[in-house]
Amino acid sequence: MLDSPNTNSRELIEESVMYRYSRAMYRDLLPYLLQGQIRPELGQRLLLSACERNIERLARDHRRFARPAASLFEDVRALFPVSRQLLVYDIIEAHMSAAMEFLDAEIAERGSADLLRCRATNRKGKACQRVPVTGSDYCPSHRYMEKLQASRADDMLAA
Repeated sequence: MLDSPNTNSRELIEESVMYRYSRAMYRDLLPYLLQGQIRPELGQRLLLSACERNIERLARDHRRFARPAASLFEDVRALFPVSRQLLVYDIIEAHMSAAMEFLDAEIAERGSADLLRCRATNRKGKACQRVPVTGSDYCPSHRYMEKLQASRADDMLAA
């Protein structure tokens, strides 16, 4: 993503990258929605919800998500005219492939792609399963650990 070692920029990218994949897919699919519906905003909301749900599932457990593009297409295909469904599938496939490439790169670089999971462990030593607070690597229960890490880093720099 970024070639510079600026960690603040890198953290911002990691937090918003999966959100950006779902929004980009939504924006690319939006012009092809069925026209003339009674409530067009409902179709838009259903499409956005399906995109976000599938990208989140991909981010959480992409190794066990066998066919993410086919799954999302199955969820949204009724929102598009039959004449555009091949184009819609191709758009979904392109975005899902890009998201998978990003996740594979994250695994190669960090050893993990858990962008939507708290970095802390619970009392039993198992990984916390909660979603982190926006702008943090930790959930509300473990947010204090971020302050501890910052103070330890400051101590090490001072020494």
